[in-house]
Amino acid sequence: MYKKVLILFLFFLLLSLKLYGNERYICKRQDTNEIINFYISENKLYLSGLSISGTYSLLNKSNNGVLAINMSKIGNETGIEIIFLDLENNVFSVKSNIFNNSNSSLIQIKGNCNID
Repeated sequence: MYKKVLILFLFFLLLSLKLYGNERYICKRQDTNEIINFYISENKLYLSGLSISGTYSLLNKSNNGVLAINMSKIGNETGIEIIFLDLENNVFSVKSNIFNNSNSSLIQIKGNCNID
């Protein structure tokens, strides 16, 4: 009886992972070969990597790609990050702009994705 319950639990776990598997993208940065994971829920995009991570609000999601944004203010500094997942060309781009009263800095990360 215990084995049947365990097998049933594993079956439902694998089934649920399969259902949500289409919304997860594994990508690699061009400059460092770091692996970056993107997971998309109904209205959020989650980014996870060694050097960058965050939660972003979806602006647009279609068969061609995903556009998401994150804005924050910490002290005198304000930042905006924009993520574009190009699902047709299997690439991604993350642009970060951090600025305060005296200066501004722009950081861009690009890479390739394993999208099937």
